[in-house]
Amino acid sequence: MKPTYRKMLYGAALLALIWIGWQVAQRLVILHPSRQVSVNPKDFGVPYAEEWLDAPAGGGTRAGRVHVWWLPADKPKAPAVLYLHGNESTLSTDIGLMLSLRRAGFAVMAIDYRGYGESALRLPSETSVYTDARLAWTRFLELTPQASKRLLYGHSMGSAVAIDLAGHAPRLDGLVVDGAFTSAADVGLAWTADWLPLPKLLRQKFLSKEKIEDLKMPQLFIHCTDDEVIPVELGQRLYGLSAGPKQQLLIEGGDHDHCYQAAPERWRHALRQMAGLA
Repeated sequence: MKPTYRKMLYGAALLALIWIGWQVAQRLVILHPSRQVSVNPKDFGVPYAEEWLDAPAGGGTRAGRVHVWWLPADKPKAPAVLYLHGNESTLSTDIGLMLSLRRAGFAVMAIDYRGYGESALRLPSETSVYTDARLAWTRFLELTPQASKRLLYGHSMGSAVAIDLAGHAPRLDGLVVDGAFTSAADVGLAWTADWLPLPKLLRQKFLSKEKIEDLKMPQLFIHCTDDEVIPVELGQRLYGLSAGPKQQLLIEGGDHDHCYQAAPERWRHALRQMAGLA
């Protein structure tokens, strides 16, 4: 092999490795899978059941099991909510929000996507978290045959998962997004510089701004003004793009992970109103 051809081959191999590394890095940074496992509802005296869903391979993520928590309400006809957490989170880290939903009068189902918590140890992708959420919705419908209303609640990255699921979920009565954003690239630009070509470089896009316009069910947008992770302006921009019946709950102060605690009574009232309980 001539030296020139050898250099070209080595150069192509190096570029391929850089590209593969960039794709893996995106998934690690944007989806930021977490294995944090600590508390469960039983530790707070709340009855619950654990289940496992078998998710297929796709989006570069291998097949594996999805861990489910099911927190039934006292009455079968109570409204029910499927909760979808964000990146760097698990069922354990977000248990406070789930218990607050149950105290507000909801039956609650929540999942850890593959790569998170006790679910299968996999490298998640945008495709895989969407797949896991759709599987969860199918099981959620089976668990809530008498529910008066069925809502989706997505926090942070989970808001993008919920928005995607809302476009496919039958028998959905309302969508709640908490700390939502327009796209992964827009979050990256807000944290770096607006001249970077992130929209072209990112493969994990989470393009909520291109999906929200098609959703016609009632929608509630929650955001804390001091959100240190997702600028409130991105949440307001997404709210402005929604063409469905919508409400916005802007809470002064607060932070990204505990916005529901910054104004608990307003948060609770807004959710109960969506469920027809207020």
